[in-house]
Amino acid sequence: MSQRVQAILTGLILSAGLIISALAATPTPSVEGYRLGLRRNFGYGGGSQIRGDFTLSLIPETGVSQVTFLMDGQPLATLTAPPFRFRFNTGNYPLGWHELSAEVTTTDGRVLQTLPHRIEFVSAEVERQAMLRIVVPLLGGVLVVMLIGVGLQMLALGRKPGQALPLGAPRHYGLLGGAICPRCGRATPLHWWSIHAGPYRLDRCEACGGWSVMRRAAQMDLEAAEQAERQQVTRSASSATASQADEEHLRELLDRSRFLD
Repeated sequence: MSQRVQAILTGLILSAGLIISALAATPTPSVEGYRLGLRRNFGYGGGSQIRGDFTLSLIPETGVSQVTFLMDGQPLATLTAPPFRFRFNTGNYPLGWHELSAEVTTTDGRVLQTLPHRIEFVSAEVERQAMLRIVVPLLGGVLVVMLIGVGLQMLALGRKPGQALPLGAPRHYGLLGGAICPRCGRATPLHWWSIHAGPYRLDRCEACGGWSVMRRAAQMDLEAAEQAERQQVTRSASSATASQADEEHLRELLDRSRFLD
């Protein structure tokens, strides 16, 4: 066997030994499966940055007799019965980077250490700037989508912005349904590009062209609003017909009066 082959075999044996040593030195928590949970109750959480009210927990809780939650190696709380949870507020601790972990004592007497969470406690100013970086582009994107949606709607309907939908015109509500406009009281479809918060939507009424906060209406209410429009159209047509008949009758009387003299 050549010296080169012997050197390769020796290197492989040494590498295997190092790997075995590393595995032996690997923290027991990764083998046992215990890990530290961090849940936000109220506040800000962006990546590794947090601010506000949070809860530390041990996952899972089976086979555990005691848990000590640690921050930078210092005890925060020791619990001897489930649920193994500790609630804290970042405002009670210094700003900056911290390591959160848990020391677990199992029911058979072993002491294990969870892998640490490296977290940065940030100030209100950092939270505000982070929220602005999220909200401003989001609002800009929403505005662009709304403008595109309005433009597409105008092209599809062949109407200019602000032009009202004629009374009795058919509606196409789609998947989102429709609403009763609080400005004009007429039925209008809800659009996918509208801004919605819970059951309410800031949307444009196709009937009057105005913007208002609307809520999805039941189908029977939409049909009732459309029926009211059709009845109004019928009454207007009847009134116009009656007025025209009166004018024709008056004109006929005037024509006859010419021959009475």
